[in-house]
Amino acid sequence: MKDTDINLTCRQCGREFVFTRAEQKFYELKGFTTPSRCKECRSDKQSATCQRVCAQCGTELEKEAPVYCSTCLTNVQLEFELKNKHSQRAANAAHTKLQASESEKSELAELLRQKEQLLAELESKFNSLSQDLEKAVQFHTSLEWLEPALNGVKERLDGLEQAQIKSNERMLQIVEKMHELFEDIGLWEIAKRSLKHLGKVPSPDKAHFDTP
Repeated sequence: MKDTDINLTCRQCGREFVFTRAEQKFYELKGFTTPSRCKECRSDKQSATCQRVCAQCGTELEKEAPVYCSTCLTNVQLEFELKNKHSQRAANAAHTKLQASESEKSELAELLRQKEQLLAELESKFNSLSQDLEKAVQFHTSLEWLEPALNGVKERLDGLEQAQIKSNERMLQIVEKMHELFEDIGLWEIAKRSLKHLGKVPSPDKAHFDTP
């Protein structure tokens, strides 16, 4: 950068224009290259840029619309396609996860249904067992009145058993007494058969036997 103003020639209109020292500092600060057009031509270009239209369809472009060269436009398109593919892959992954989640949800719902059915069956069995237990309690309660009668029957049976034992002992005593009275074995056998036939034995003190 020079310390004085310099004269430049506009490449568009061919006229000379002054590139002042202040402009030089400004351009250097911004990193711009030395201008090749005068202010008037640059102003005309800016005005034309503000009214740009699409060369293909004639649609007017906004002032802030970015302008790309063919190379940058290709790169932008590639970047857009890459982002689009990335978004599509992310969407596909999300869709796959959603399907897996729906499948797991269906499996859990089926498992829950089976558990509820099993719970209902267990509840039904529990109610049935409760009813059976209640009937058993009622039946046991209804048998309580039989206990005194059964106790009486047991006492009578015990009494009959004792009486039978005493009767057997008495019969044995009678048989032994007859065995003492009859020394003849033949008569002894006859006496036993008679006793068995009659089912009773007379008192020894009242019995009269004829000895041979």
